[in-house]
Amino acid sequence: MRKMKHVLIAALAMLLVVTACKISFGGDEQDEQSAIQTAIAATLTASGGQTFTQAVEATATTKPQDTEAVPPTKTPLPCNDAYYISETVPDGTDFEPGEPFTKSWRLKNVGTCTWNTDYRLKFGSGDQMGGPNSQKLAHSVGPNEQIDIAVELKAPNTPGSYKGTWQVVDDEGETFVYNIWVAIDVVEPEEEAKPDLTITEFSINPPTPVMGENAHVRVRAHNDGDADSGGFRMQWYGLSTFAEPSCNWNISGGLVAGGSVLMECDFAFGSWYPVNKTSVVYIDVNDSVDESDEGNNSASISPFGVSAP
Repeated sequence: MRKMKHVLIAALAMLLVVTACKISFGGDEQDEQSAIQTAIAATLTASGGQTFTQAVEATATTKPQDTEAVPPTKTPLPCNDAYYISETVPDGTDFEPGEPFTKSWRLKNVGTCTWNTDYRLKFGSGDQMGGPNSQKLAHSVGPNEQIDIAVELKAPNTPGSYKGTWQVVDDEGETFVYNIWVAIDVVEPEEEAKPDLTITEFSINPPTPVMGENAHVRVRAHNDGDADSGGFRMQWYGLSTFAEPSCNWNISGGLVAGGSVLMECDFAFGSWYPVNKTSVVYIDVNDSVDESDEGNNSASISPFGVSAP
């Protein structure tokens, strides 16, 4: 520090000397400035000092400029485009073999072109189910309008799962709707629940009646079906060759499914008959009941006869 102080004093002294020379001798100003710098540099060099040159650069501050936002570019809408809204006959709907049905799709026109009546529903692949190869739209559909496109179909005759794919094409045959279809299950029809009237007991006591004496008859009616029968009539013919029944029963309330009823009567034969005849009883004699089996409505005893007194 002390050394630096001495150097500064020496430089100041040199400056005074040069200035004095200028006053005394009137030298050139540029030469005098050079002489001063030379003297200071010599003084610093002699004292082991260092010289520093600092360059100062002007920094220009640029004001940010406002930038106008550029709107995004809109993607142009296609001429033909459709939006699915709904459909009838959901996938997996059950139909009986050969059952007709109508499938329809509701679509919205989200393109820029009108679908005219030369636009068509067209069968694509899979199971056609009796549908047409193609059919025209029922009416024109403008942009943002909707249409129900319906097709008449028929379930196949064999039970199983079936699927058919359909398309919509424009008036030049170009497809623009691919992903619509019909998917159904064909099942065996369920048998309708019906009654089935049968005779589960039929007896005559004594087995060979005596002419002029009462014979006791027992007949049990049973409903083997899955539904109530409703009212019906029963008749017993002592001999199958009789023109008129020997006993009549009217079961007005019918029989519930699985139910039965016992009917009885007494009858005296007015004649004797050899034991080579047949005695028979009938149930639902007027066929008033719709049964699952109409072939089991009678019962008989054979051989049968009536002895003489």
